[in-house]
Amino acid sequence: MRTIQRKRRRSLTILAAVSAAAALGLAGCSGGSGGSGDTGTGADPDQAAGVPQEVLDRIEQYSAAQPFEYDGPAFDASAAGGSTLWWVPMTSQNPFLVTVGGNLEKALATQSVSLKECDGNANPVDINNCVSQATAQGAAAIQVDGPEPDMYLNTLQAAAAAGIPVLVGAAGDASDPVPAEVAGISSQPFALSGQLAADWVISDSGAKANVLLITTPDVVGSISQQEGFEAEMAEFCPECKVTVEGVTLGNWATDLGQTVSAALSRDPSIDYVFPVFDPMTQFTNPAIQQAGRANSVKVVTVNGNLPFMQELADPDSLIHAMIGLDLNAQGWIEADLALRAMTGNPTVANAYPPARLFTKENVSELTLDAESSNNSSWYSGAGTVDDFFQELWKG
Repeated sequence: MRTIQRKRRRSLTILAAVSAAAALGLAGCSGGSGGSGDTGTGADPDQAAGVPQEVLDRIEQYSAAQPFEYDGPAFDASAAGGSTLWWVPMTSQNPFLVTVGGNLEKALATQSVSLKECDGNANPVDINNCVSQATAQGAAAIQVDGPEPDMYLNTLQAAAAAGIPVLVGAAGDASDPVPAEVAGISSQPFALSGQLAADWVISDSGAKANVLLITTPDVVGSISQQEGFEAEMAEFCPECKVTVEGVTLGNWATDLGQTVSAALSRDPSIDYVFPVFDPMTQFTNPAIQQAGRANSVKVVTVNGNLPFMQELADPDSLIHAMIGLDLNAQGWIEADLALRAMTGNPTVANAYPPARLFTKENVSELTLDAESSNNSSWYSGAGTVDDFFQELWKG
């Protein structure tokens, strides 16, 4: 099986500015599979002996503070001043999108560009209505976060025909093909997120895991994440077992708990649960507890929203590992693509925020408050991303 590697950008790099970075150990978790020993993997030394070195090296790399890398040339963004970007999230109830939108708004404000939100309410009718309204009111650009372009293709084409750039975020992977009418695309690094989740499971279990992977099949990025996870497990943990269950976004509250309960009942040997997005743990974790499995099942998930990072830091929490994404950088990247489109500049391809592996060990190094969750301090250092883009936009 192929190994899914992170797409690396070239120049324009801000090196990590977190003073504690050198002191951060390799990934691991408390309880369950024993102390970290000398390996820093969360597995005991005998378990770690069966973990491929490539997996251990990647864990070490991504457990440390991450540099911010971006391949976009400098340009003058001032011409966009005074304009309005319409922001259409899949739903304003999603904490990931709310955080990204807040950082997008903050970034645009530095260039005197305002943001107008139109909630897609998780249904195609409202999403298309939002894009149509933005077109009718002469938006300078439209940023749609969450829905796949196929969901609003007709209104997307109408906006493009009216000369209004439409940008896609938090949907498919930024490397995926998109309709010609899309002016730019950014996303979290879905494949890498799945790969790192698999690496942590492999190292923590000593390559002996039985995993319940819960996807959100109507979110295309979830599929990329699943593919990254399964490819890594197949290559580096062929004796591990992975069971995949899918629960659509609109059915999280009703079906996630039942899905977990049923899976644990069918297979009592499951010892890891991987819900692909951290808000899912609000429903999966109570089911694990109600099944009496809190001491034998560990949870790994993705995103790094503040409430779930705080939960990770709790020694008694079921969450033992988190693939965190710099949601501040995600907002600034979306702003950058939008500003380029509004000023007639080409957008940047393969635009991803940094990802980092957090465990109960290295999360203790962080300040877990709202300010820190929105200033990139958990990744490349407080203010590094904000300063980078403001300098970039001077031309």
